[in-house]
Amino acid sequence: MGQIEFHDVTKRFDNGFEALKNVTAEFAEGSMTFLTGHSGAGKSTFLKLLLCLDRVTRGQILINGINVTQIKPKRLAYYRQNLGAVFQDHHLLSHRNIFENVALPLRVSGMRDKEVGRRVRAALSRVELLPKEKLFPQYLSTGEQQRVGIARAVVTRPKILLADEPTGNLDPDLSRDIMELFRQFNEVGTTVIVASHDRALIESMGTRVIELANGKIVRDLAGAPVD
Repeated sequence: MGQIEFHDVTKRFDNGFEALKNVTAEFAEGSMTFLTGHSGAGKSTFLKLLLCLDRVTRGQILINGINVTQIKPKRLAYYRQNLGAVFQDHHLLSHRNIFENVALPLRVSGMRDKEVGRRVRAALSRVELLPKEKLFPQYLSTGEQQRVGIARAVVTRPKILLADEPTGNLDPDLSRDIMELFRQFNEVGTTVIVASHDRALIESMGTRVIELANGKIVRDLAGAPVD
């Protein structure tokens, strides 16, 4: 699992607003892509459709040939096990320490404590926060909290990692550190898609950039400009 295809995808909300309009794009397994564009361009909707937090109005989304637009509600939890998601607001639980915040998706899946401990500490080590596993979120900096959110997203070893404005609250140096973390996960085979409005930063990463405007792809730096 890791190859993603959008075929003529349109998302229209109940108020008539079309957040995406006939979007077609392919993402190879193990690739890394940045989505950019102004606020309201359709970046967040793009990711929400992949997570099945919203449903398409028209078109198809395929992951390794499976039409995820037809997944039944009772199968969503199983489907999302192969997806990791990072948001600008990391939604950490203030009454649980860092270890337990990262362990949460593993606990929900019923994993045994020994394996939970091994996976959580490996994830925290990857984001350089293992020494702080017993601290609570309020004692961490904003950048550290975001790294906890990333550790929680990858602790299930997802095939696809999605991030929506993950550096929106961070200064330039921290933003680059977070982007480099995503690159590291991509280098071990994870398909990564990051939505960000920071064009200068993402273009400096030297990977594919897709620009959205008014719900359409207007530029794809992996190929020619879109007419």
